[in-house]
Amino acid sequence: MAEKKTKGKKTGIGLALWLLAALLILIIFLVNQDRIAGNLKATGFFNKTGLKTPEFVEKAEVKSASVSEKNEVAPIETIEIDLNGIGSHTEESEPELPAENIIPKNETAKKQQEVSALEKQEELPAAPKKTEKEASVRKEISVSTPPKDSTMKLKLYFMSINSDGSVSRKEVTREMKKSDSPLVDAVNALIKGPIVAEENSGCRSLVSENTRLIGASVKNGVATLNFSGDFEFNRYGIEGLRGQLQQIVFTATAFPTVENVQFLVDGEKKEYLGSEGVWIGTPLNRNSF
Repeated sequence: MAEKKTKGKKTGIGLALWLLAALLILIIFLVNQDRIAGNLKATGFFNKTGLKTPEFVEKAEVKSASVSEKNEVAPIETIEIDLNGIGSHTEESEPELPAENIIPKNETAKKQQEVSALEKQEELPAAPKKTEKEASVRKEISVSTPPKDSTMKLKLYFMSINSDGSVSRKEVTREMKKSDSPLVDAVNALIKGPIVAEENSGCRSLVSENTRLIGASVKNGVATLNFSGDFEFNRYGIEGLRGQLQQIVFTATAFPTVENVQFLVDGEKKEYLGSEGVWIGTPLNRNSF
């Protein structure tokens, strides 16, 4: 009898614990419902599994990076140019001037001589020559003063290996030479890896070795990045593939006009990256990780 009471008591406690756990999960879901739904929509979870996307997930808003996480510069967006009409037009002949506007050649030459004579009469005296000291000072100023807006600060995202072996994302701000293609510069900086100061702070890049950025464009908030075939093979396996995707997505979406990144490999759009099978079939954003 006592054993039955003990078993019943244990069963009651176990059931209570299960109910408590279920209640906690429900509370967490309700508090973070919008975020969870946004992540499910961004990652295309239901599309990948072949299930029908629930209505609350379909209507969820995908949150983008905050203003503080954005760069001050924006990449130049792709401009589509219609080349069909180029070279097809014909040159139009110049309109004929009325007879009264035509000046005889001899009259034109005469007027040019008169203008030249007037210019010689009105010549100003030459400006006094600067002393050698003034010239050297002016030269020193022009050399030492850097041109305005010659550099830009870009947010780059590397990875850090923690003491327990886990991997975490690490943001750095690097000052770089200003150019017309800051997105390309930022991605190439990731491929090249951290500089000494960043490396000393624990930063490392998980982007596959020998990877090259073949092309980049931005249109309607989507940055399309085309990488060489080496991008598919990562020596760290699936964690390395996820890490390199995360690095690039966070770095690209730090630009104010980029919200998503579409990956291409050798110009081809693929559903999965590498043999490990990391999804890249749709544009990825920060909620994808």
